[in-house]
Amino acid sequence: MGFCLNMSKSSSRLIRVSDPANSLTPNHKVSAKEPPVRIFQKDWMESFTLISFRKFIIYCITFEGILLFSIFYTRTPLITFIIPLLIGVFLWLLFEYILHRFAFHFVSNNKKIQRLIYIFHGNHHIQPNHPFRTLMPIIVTLPIGLFIWSISVYSIGFSLGTSFFMGFFSGYAIYDTIHYATHNFKMRKFPLSLWKKHHLLHHYRTEEHNYSISLPFLDSIFRTKYKR
Repeated sequence: MGFCLNMSKSSSRLIRVSDPANSLTPNHKVSAKEPPVRIFQKDWMESFTLISFRKFIIYCITFEGILLFSIFYTRTPLITFIIPLLIGVFLWLLFEYILHRFAFHFVSNNKKIQRLIYIFHGNHHIQPNHPFRTLMPIIVTLPIGLFIWSISVYSIGFSLGTSFFMGFFSGYAIYDTIHYATHNFKMRKFPLSLWKKHHLLHHYRTEEHNYSISLPFLDSIFRTKYKR
């Protein structure tokens, strides 16, 4: 894919604004062979931003196992479990698109907001293919996940809330797995190549298009799909 080769210049707005708190942050794309682009100056804080695919899978399986055990422990009927779970997956797919488009690519001249966007997403656009920076670290997803689980249980009860959140978290796990694969696996054969091309166009051709990762056709629905 020819659009993956230009690493020296970038028209990316996220990369141009970069990290206003650190003038040493690159304003161009960086190869995955280079050390991870720093997010924090302190090493102990920086270590929490790195996660391997293996640790991510173990974390997801463990968390999903806890949720599934909780559902079976309360003897939740199958229909009560399946419907909220499917709703949770569906809502994640919409949430994923909205989060990526409107939060991670939020336009602001405020330096603090630019710094926050750099921490959560801008660094990924600078170094898209580093295997330890392609996944959201556990220190972010775990507290947010526990918060959403708590809100779900408080709102609709333990069985329904846990079933809903299990679907929501499953959607997230699938999303981040696909995201990691598009950056680190070859995915040359159809249909996997569709996911890879769709997302890499977002990184190497136009960052204002192709926001969805799990369901690329959502960009067609919301008219944000890249067209030559």
